[in-house]
Amino acid sequence: MSTFNINIITPTNTFSIDDVEYLRAPSIEGLFGVKYGHIPSIIALNIGEVKVTHSGNITKFATSGGYADISKDGVTLILETAENSNGIDCKRAEESISRATKNLSGNTKDISRAQQSIKRAKNRIKVFNSSN
Repeated sequence: MSTFNINIITPTNTFSIDDVEYLRAPSIEGLFGVKYGHIPSIIALNIGEVKVTHSGNITKFATSGGYADISKDGVTLILETAENSNGIDCKRAEESISRATKNLSGNTKDISRAQQSIKRAKNRIKVFNSSN
């Protein structure tokens, strides 16, 4: 079976994963998958779970969006954030939901920001729970 490499780049971190058999990621239009030999593409990503199957293991990341650059040589994910499921702090995510919910019930002018904060925090909790 042929494999490929993935590089995940965020403003604060870089992850490299070799021997990837399959990648599943959340595009703005829904989930998509990548296997070796995928047609070159650039795909806009949404908040969700990035699932990487490599060397018989599965690694999951919570992301808040970005872009996937798929080439013959591999995949580069350029993401706003990428949190490995093992490093997610659920208490912090729950506190984020609480703060954003208070902002929604108050007189905030930035409803969209509060809603996105809730969506990102719920995604982190979901990714954490799906891996443990």
